[in-house]
Amino acid sequence: MAPRHFRNDEKALKGEKNAGSGNRGRGTERPGTNEKPVKPSRLVAPSNHNAVSRQPDNRQQVSQIGLPRILLTLVIMVVLGVTMVNVVPRLMNSFSAGASEPGQEVKVFIPEGSSTRQISQALKDANVVGDMTAFINSCTQRGVTSDLKPGWYTLKTGMSISDVIDMMVAGPPDNSNRLTIPEGLTIEQTAIRVEQACGIPAQEFIAEAYNASKYQADYAFLSDCYNNSLEGYLYPKTYPIPPGANAEFVVRVLLGQFARETAGVDWQALSDQGISSYQVLICASLIERETYQPEERALVASVIYNRMHKGMRLQVDATVVYALNDPYRDYATQPLLYTDLETVSPYNTYQVDGLPAGPICSPQIASIRAAAEPGQTDYYYYVLTTQDGHHTFCQTEAQFDDAVKVYNQVFGKH
Repeated sequence: MAPRHFRNDEKALKGEKNAGSGNRGRGTERPGTNEKPVKPSRLVAPSNHNAVSRQPDNRQQVSQIGLPRILLTLVIMVVLGVTMVNVVPRLMNSFSAGASEPGQEVKVFIPEGSSTRQISQALKDANVVGDMTAFINSCTQRGVTSDLKPGWYTLKTGMSISDVIDMMVAGPPDNSNRLTIPEGLTIEQTAIRVEQACGIPAQEFIAEAYNASKYQADYAFLSDCYNNSLEGYLYPKTYPIPPGANAEFVVRVLLGQFARETAGVDWQALSDQGISSYQVLICASLIERETYQPEERALVASVIYNRMHKGMRLQVDATVVYALNDPYRDYATQPLLYTDLETVSPYNTYQVDGLPAGPICSPQIASIRAAAEPGQTDYYYYVLTTQDGHHTFCQTEAQFDDAVKVYNQVFGKH
């Protein structure tokens, strides 16, 4: 799926139907790429005006019925007052005593990303602990405020704070669904994994993932999302997801992991070159689709930025594949055609200058770091030249042409 070099020879694009010059469609589809997505009476009160007295003197009517109404109102107020003073407190005490009776089993759900105060509130509401401040202080003293794990817990009312903390540090029972998201998947491909592992309909997950504005208040890094999409931020990893979790819960789990994984990334390192943090993530998604060998990530990043600074179009085949959005196509047997490169899309880097409009997949931290800290090179091209995924990096188009010849020899292209 992903190309292994940049193609900058426009003459070679003319007059051929298949982009078969040995630079595209080498069967590099990532796991999950070919998975099929879940294609994408009013009630009106009757008028009572006829019940009004038809006596011609309304003042006489008031004098006849006004005093009894006033007396009745006073009596009701006295009765209510007595009730509030004597009965209501007894009822409240009885309910309170029943709800807080020690040893009663309760289910408590702690959402991903909950603060210690939010956790203490949930425990207080369930009568598991009686003092929120004591719980927070105890977590602080033990240094575990960031170690309390989300999920469903079976607890008991009136537990000791120490026991509750021990359970939450250990985490919920291991009856969770295991959700594995490989690096390099799109939102739609991730949704399939979520449905398979958690039983959450893929379409529900996709709807949440295309609602970035919903999460911006909690995750400031989402402020620049293109098309209100969380593409690129659904961090690839294996997660325990509690039974009964919904799509929003899963999205928050993935966003929370993204925040933790990238906490040490210097997003502003390239700001003096006009590269925003969102563009760093976009670049990282291209690196994720372009490389197999870890040591080449920073070199690929350097090629991307070098071409951008020189005003050269990136011409990354992976962006074309993303723009085509054809999950049923196997690019190992149906490689990109030159007509595909003409696809009109803000993601097609054969047609647009610079980076695509947004990320094309969710990259791992190694690719993000490479995008934030690219190698310092004079490379403008790279070509796949070994069976195990290594590339030859080139400064000139002549070197690029020589590397393509090696590619053709290695992969039997003529």
